[in-house]
Amino acid sequence: MATIPPPATALAQWFSGPFTPQRRLVVFPHAGAGALSGRDLQAADTEVLTHRRPGRESRMAEPAVVDVPELVAEALAALLPILDADERPTVALGHSFGALLAAEFTAALDRERPGRLERTVLSAKAAPPDRDPHLASILEDDAALAAWLLELGGTPEELLTDPGLRELVLAPLRADLRASLSYDAAPPDLATPLLLVHAQEDRTASAESMAGWTSTGGTATLTIPGGHHGLFDHARELHDALRSAVDGTTGGAR
Repeated sequence: MATIPPPATALAQWFSGPFTPQRRLVVFPHAGAGALSGRDLQAADTEVLTHRRPGRESRMAEPAVVDVPELVAEALAALLPILDADERPTVALGHSFGALLAAEFTAALDRERPGRLERTVLSAKAAPPDRDPHLASILEDDAALAAWLLELGGTPEELLTDPGLRELVLAPLRADLRASLSYDAAPPDLATPLLLVHAQEDRTASAESMAGWTSTGGTATLTIPGGHHGLFDHARELHDALRSAVDGTTGGAR
């Protein structure tokens, strides 16, 4: 557990439905991203809570954290009071680097609140150990790191051509990548059912490389079009697959 209570800004809520949400999606964003990424994963019946890590958006003045256990401890401290206050069906989702956090968060909940999560979604992240010598070699090179980020897609080029804006983008990205590169553990043991989301054109996380994520609660897969950040263009397919898994109907997951 975090010894210092996380600030209220550690969580952002997104909900656009006219009625009380029936489900909850807890989102752990990709490297460098802030809580705004959760906005693209909304559904009419679902409350989205996004973990905003230090060093970005409204937490920009806080020092960035480069340690996966510390980030997970903060997320637990922020989210456990919410999860303990109701029985709303809840899914954890981690995209890219966020998948590491979501997996460790799920493992902690499996120990401390067995059965509290309905499912965990891991998207666009090869199962560890996922060593990347090329990424490690360009981490301190602004131009090379910006080029790598543009190749992944999802980041407007104008944010990386202006030196001031580029630093705002690269600083939290570097912190998250350092945390990712320092993670040398095997995938955690999970009991919550898993849904693995793989985008067909994602060269960083093939379906085969993601197969190392497993759970005793069962593992399903969902393949979507697009590249590394394809998930954000296919939120509807994600929510359909999650509802199908609960309802026992046939959906996109298999």
